[in-house]
Amino acid sequence: MAETAVPRIRPDVAAGGVDLNRVHFVGIAGTGMLPTARVTVEEGFTVSGSDARPTAALKELARLGVDVRVGHDSAHVPQDATAVVFTHAIAEDNPEIREARRRGIPVVHRSAVLNTLMARRRTPIAVMGTHGKSSTAGMLACMLARMGQDPSYVVGSDIDGPGSGGRAGKGGFFVAEVDESDRSHIGVNMRVAVITNIGHDHPENYADQSDHVDAFEHCVRIGLHQDGTLLLNADSPGCRELASRLAKAEGGPRVVTFGTSSSADWRLTGITSEGGTGRALLRSPGGQEFPLALRVPGVHQLENAAAAVGALHAVGQHCGAAVEELGYFGGVARRMTPAGEAAGVRVFDSYAHHPDEVSADLAAARSLAGPDRRVITVFQPSDQVRIDAFGIEFGKALAGCEHVVLTDSTRGVASAALNTLAARVHGAGGSARHALRDRTAAAMQAAAVARPGDVVVLMGSGDLVMAGPALLDALGNQMVTSAA
Repeated sequence: MAETAVPRIRPDVAAGGVDLNRVHFVGIAGTGMLPTARVTVEEGFTVSGSDARPTAALKELARLGVDVRVGHDSAHVPQDATAVVFTHAIAEDNPEIREARRRGIPVVHRSAVLNTLMARRRTPIAVMGTHGKSSTAGMLACMLARMGQDPSYVVGSDIDGPGSGGRAGKGGFFVAEVDESDRSHIGVNMRVAVITNIGHDHPENYADQSDHVDAFEHCVRIGLHQDGTLLLNADSPGCRELASRLAKAEGGPRVVTFGTSSSADWRLTGITSEGGTGRALLRSPGGQEFPLALRVPGVHQLENAAAAVGALHAVGQHCGAAVEELGYFGGVARRMTPAGEAAGVRVFDSYAHHPDEVSADLAAARSLAGPDRRVITVFQPSDQVRIDAFGIEFGKALAGCEHVVLTDSTRGVASAALNTLAARVHGAGGSARHALRDRTAAAMQAAAVARPGDVVVLMGSGDLVMAGPALLDALGNQMVTSAA
């Protein structure tokens, strides 16, 4: 779940206690907003919202009874609204925010609404971390649902069709992907906290990795129940630092670790990932062994699975049953999701927008391509700030495939910045001969160089995914031309 942290809006309610009876969401189609709005309406509250353009997900919300408006206008704010909800993707001068201020309607951050919803369930489980939140939260939701627990969940990505990342179940579990990008994870209350990893990200809000650790420490100390459990990745230096800090203080939370490290409580061994399937042996703290078999590619997904199983163990669920149901998990949208195939070329969508994520997804793509086949990546950076902060690391990560096509950000990146990034890819031993500002043109270029058996990855957190149909059409046309 990615969110722009500037400009900031001062919320009227910081963490919880939001009156949900008549809630209006500004930017309701956002990756975190939409599933939160869906759970709110499924809980029986009246919901409305606005967004810049119509989408299939908005149609799904309308089907559920949400009053959806396209565009932003002060008239969209209901007369009886009890709260107007924003994220930091929305500016203070948004007409609906201004109208709420004028009328004295509480203006609240999405995290406060999420926290209020989580408090309605007996066992709130928060999934946090620099990478892997959506996949891990999706795994937990899938396992609990298949085990008959009827969970509620908010996941910042679709699970099964447009707008499917949120659901209000009748059971006692609430699984929530909790975003740290703007520090709004601080104040969220939870009985189980999963931190998949801690690394430097969101340079507009954090100075370095230690700054992230500070924020997560604050989050855990004030938000985790006294009898709660914290799961940390033993392979993540940032998580190890957090564990060390918590161990030095009296009355700290119960900490359980997972990963490949020999010190991990839930330890992965025998890891393999090929042909779209990941396998490993997961050993519990008590010595019991569970064979993991995932339908989603990438070694990193096995670590996410270990975290999910450990979390369910912490809340008393049967681990053998959980592992069995995990085998049915098909992934969440845009996490190396199949986007089609044409002319013998397979296309995948990737949300990767950090160097570590790029490396992980390209490794997964390599396992899908197999030997003697190429991986071609169309990469859309998030913004100039991220290129400035991580440009060298992006170059190294993107060099992990045979050919890179760079394209413009949704928010706009200077051509010079794309050319500099291309030079960094070359400097790291990769190939980035094309930097095309138009997303469709970039996708067409990838089609032009692709050969049967190759894997093409559309990578980035912006709107590049919309170029997928054009890419597949171009591949199909090439096949027809070649046949002729």
